[in-house]
Amino acid sequence: MEPANIPVEIPGRDLIVQWLGEWPTFHDAEVIGLTLVRSGNSVLQLYPYYPAKPATVNGVLEKVSDLELIDFSIQNVVSSVSIDRVTEQTDSQAIRITLSPCYGLSGWIDAKQIRLELVPGKYSDRVSEW
Repeated sequence: MEPANIPVEIPGRDLIVQWLGEWPTFHDAEVIGLTLVRSGNSVLQLYPYYPAKPATVNGVLEKVSDLELIDFSIQNVVSSVSIDRVTEQTDSQAIRITLSPCYGLSGWIDAKQIRLELVPGKYSDRVSEW
């Protein structure tokens, strides 16, 4: 069965399906990090709600070309995440990650390429002391 809302050619998708047993909807997932880099790779960190199989899903975004994000908060819960091919204003192709709102951060990010990485285990955002 093909995962919904994700193009087949996204590297890393099969590892996520293997770990979680299905392609997640990311309903009630938290955006735990977003690092934007003007040249190089940016990273979107998502923590899907799977208590039996905790893991962080990192979207490594190569060459972010456009974005529209709103409502960043101390807690950023999304109702869903979709990944689609889009045509940008310059008529070039991009891959768009859309974060549908629930509470906090929502919007979309376009990049030339995306790959997905899985980091098994519970996420802790505790900051270490200097």
